[in-house]
Amino acid sequence: MTAPRRGTVLTVAALAVFSLLSGQGVAVADGPVVETGGAVRGQAGLTETGPEARAPKLPYLCSGKVDYPHSSHTKNYTINVHFDTACKMVAPNVSTEGSLSRSRWYGWEQLKTSKGGKKNTRKLRVVAPKGCKAGTKYRYKGQARFYVSGPQGKGSAHVYNQNDSEIKCAKR
Repeated sequence: MTAPRRGTVLTVAALAVFSLLSGQGVAVADGPVVETGGAVRGQAGLTETGPEARAPKLPYLCSGKVDYPHSSHTKNYTINVHFDTACKMVAPNVSTEGSLSRSRWYGWEQLKTSKGGKKNTRKLRVVAPKGCKAGTKYRYKGQARFYVSGPQGKGSAHVYNQNDSEIKCAKR
C-alpha cells in the first residue's frame, strides 16, 4: 500500500478543521454533541430577515435569551425554562415560540411547547413548565425562535440552552 500524497492529507485536514470551526448546526459543549438546527447557545440578537434583508442589523435592538432549564422555584416537581426577549426600543410586535425537551437514550424527547406575543413592548417572557416524576434525573434543553417586526423591519433568532449534567426532579 502506498502512502497518500501530501496534498491529499493537507486537504483532508483543512476540511476537518473548517467543519469543526464552522459549527454547521452542531453545538459543542462540555457534554455530548447535540443537534440544534442552527440555533445559537444562550443569547443572540434578532437580526433582519426576509428578501429585503441586507447586512445583519438589529431592528428595535432586540435580543433573545434562553436560560438553563431548572427546577421550578414556585411549583413542586416541575422543570422550567424561560425564553426572554429584550429590546432597547419599543417594538410593535414581539413573539416567541419555545420548547422544553429532555435527553433520552434515543434522542431528545419534546415535553412542552409554549408561545406568546405582545404588541408595543420592550420585553416578553414565555415559560415552558413541565411536571416531572419525583426523583427522576434527566438532561434538559430549551430551544426557541424569537421574532420582532414593525416599520423598522423584521428580525428573528433561533437560540437554545441545555444542561450538561442531569437535573433531579424535586420538591422546591
